[in-house]
Amino acid sequence: MKWLNKFTALNFALLFVLALSITGCGTALSSLSPIQPVDNIAKAMTEQSANPEAEVVVPAIPSEALAKPVLDKYGMSTVGFRIGKASDANMEALTYILAFDEYAHAGDEWNNFLGEWPETQTQIELGTGEDRKVVDVIMMSDYPQLFEVQSRQPILTKTEDGITVSIAYWRRPDLDRKYNRGNAFSPFYETEALHQGDKTDVFYVKITNNRSENIIFDVKKCKIIDQGENIYNGMDYDDLAERLLYMARATGLYVKNGLANARRILIEKRMPIVEQQVGTRRTGVPPGKSVEGFLPFTQTKWNALELQVILPIEKAPPPGAAQRYQTIEFNFPFTHDRGIRVAQPSPKRY
Repeated sequence: MKWLNKFTALNFALLFVLALSITGCGTALSSLSPIQPVDNIAKAMTEQSANPEAEVVVPAIPSEALAKPVLDKYGMSTVGFRIGKASDANMEALTYILAFDEYAHAGDEWNNFLGEWPETQTQIELGTGEDRKVVDVIMMSDYPQLFEVQSRQPILTKTEDGITVSIAYWRRPDLDRKYNRGNAFSPFYETEALHQGDKTDVFYVKITNNRSENIIFDVKKCKIIDQGENIYNGMDYDDLAERLLYMARATGLYVKNGLANARRILIEKRMPIVEQQVGTRRTGVPPGKSVEGFLPFTQTKWNALELQVILPIEKAPPPGAAQRYQTIEFNFPFTHDRGIRVAQPSPKRY
């Protein structure tokens, strides 16, 4: 009988430890972000070690003999990349995520690096047409002071043709804590009962125009594409207002104040009008200026794994020039985790 009692006590102890472990895992998952920048190299190497036959690309520094001296000069290292099939590695464009040893100086060092990188990039991207291997570089930082509204998630930054775009994902609990409080609903307010297509995924975006001409930005042309080629479109102020109107619990003063906050924090509403044509007013960023704010999208499906956040920006031609407007697509790779999405806390009022 004593042996049985000891055995029973041991079982209870093991069950208690298991319960604590499960609770701890749940807490850890609930504090993570369901959408994160790219896959990490360490994670990919672990997968490849477990299954050497798996088609996981773990590339070294792009053309190491050429690139490494430039990266070392500015204290940079490769921290992530876009994973693809091994069979396509030499045919697809590769996006490398670079980080600095000292994130606090990332902004200045990034500009210095970009002054020297194009010459090296040209040497790496040999071949023509479909045989050309395009190598793209994006900076990752955890320097929240880059934004007026400081981010809790890693920031990706890309610079092309004198335009710099930085982007970070915002978790639902973080948005609720900051904006779903007092006498106002968050502009991104939602209930658990809403359909996936009626919910949002929200990013914070900063655009800096170092060109001598205006650039034009339309949030309705922005989109997210997942690995199954599902498209999730950018949402503007009117879309958010419509969402609040058909939610039964979102009424009265709370909605009015929430929409007032939307006008204050959405990147769409913070951009000045840079062009006025007949029946058209186009917003963007004037030369030498920066604009930042929140940019919501239709929420991604739970089975999404790889995401490409695409932000098209139009470059205006020089005054009096006969050139056409040209569009640059700023493409940022992210990953989505269904398990983390499910573990996120329920919507909350503060």
